[in-house]
Amino acid sequence: MTSASKTTSHRPQRSLRLTAGAVAAAAVGWSLVAVPGAAAAEQAEPGAELVFEQTAEPIEGVRPGDPAEVSFAVKNKGDAPATRVVLYLGGSQGLEYAKKYSNCVYEEAPAQDEGPARTNAVCDIEQTLEPGVVYEPGEPIGLKLLDRALYERLDVNILAGVNTFPDGTQHGGGADPVLKLVARTTPEAPGTVHGGELGVDITAENTADFALTGSKVRGAAGRTVEAKVTFANKGPAWARNDVYGPIGVFDVGIPEGTKVTGVPEFCEPAEAAATYRCTTPYNYADEDSERAYVFGLRIEKVVAGATGKVAFVKGDNRWGTLPFDKNRTNNTAEIVVNESGGGASSGGTASGGTTGGASGGTGGAANSTGGSGAGTQLDELAETGTTDGTLLAGGAAVVLLAAGGAAVAIRRRTS
Repeated sequence: MTSASKTTSHRPQRSLRLTAGAVAAAAVGWSLVAVPGAAAAEQAEPGAELVFEQTAEPIEGVRPGDPAEVSFAVKNKGDAPATRVVLYLGGSQGLEYAKKYSNCVYEEAPAQDEGPARTNAVCDIEQTLEPGVVYEPGEPIGLKLLDRALYERLDVNILAGVNTFPDGTQHGGGADPVLKLVARTTPEAPGTVHGGELGVDITAENTADFALTGSKVRGAAGRTVEAKVTFANKGPAWARNDVYGPIGVFDVGIPEGTKVTGVPEFCEPAEAAATYRCTTPYNYADEDSERAYVFGLRIEKVVAGATGKVAFVKGDNRWGTLPFDKNRTNNTAEIVVNESGGGASSGGTASGGTTGGASGGTGGAANSTGGSGAGTQLDELAETGTTDGTLLAGGAAVVLLAAGGAAVAIRRRTS
């Protein structure tokens, strides 16, 4: 097994898929999430086939607080008019809609089933889209980048023949004018590529400070102590990986003279001797979130100042290069056992109990310990995978492919 494969093997990452029938099943109480593959073949209306021109360019060079605009072109590629058209918009959690159209319903969807929080909209397009015609929104979809914005994405999908709004557009939407689609007068360029959904990546000029904290413990030979290592994202941005794997990956060196008796969840032996590789549970970390990894260490032999190094792992993707982290002073830490000079250090215990780092308790399977600060996203989903009992995407929507299949993750922090 390679090092890279080890980092993704801790827990399967699930994706959900809804058909058009599921969308039509509920007109109220809906919750939208990013799910892959809302293909045109799933549309309920025979003869109509709505597809997007795959021409949207990524948006870069924007900052938190800046506006951004996304436009798109959708074509009825079928041989019959498309009626009862519903447009789905799914924004990542660093985005906010600049306008609230009166024919759209909006929701701030919490993180669920290993996916991050979303800001979503469902729009009732009371128009007939004729075969062979290309349509564009009457104005671009306006967005605002929040303070937490970094690697963002807006996903767009559209279905025909869907009974999401059986009574028309007046369903408590926003106060702004109706979002309409208008027929484009210029001909479609030869060789235009179409697809069943559209995603636009938006990269903000922002940072996320990933930090590691170690601990110092003391104990006599034969004593078992708990050494805590803490991973934290100190913000200001949340960060997600650009591959289908954890965003934070780090190695924990085991101090000389000790034997591991308890391994925290999301850690396993690394290829290097006396080293464990630990990861965040999923592929993103919210700002102001943290997770503690508590190792049980039996002191086989007292070695004064025995030290194990903790450091992020180098690699080709964001989890290895941390391009968003401009503060590298806290990217390494140490576990120290029986530091020379006597008494316990700050955050340590003189008799060998748990040590410094974030506050937290223990948990996980037998022979495994772990903890976190109360209410933090990383620990909560490590235990439950969801924020509450709400059914994911409970009534309304086929929505929206997250970037490169990578928008899976943990729990939005509580405030």
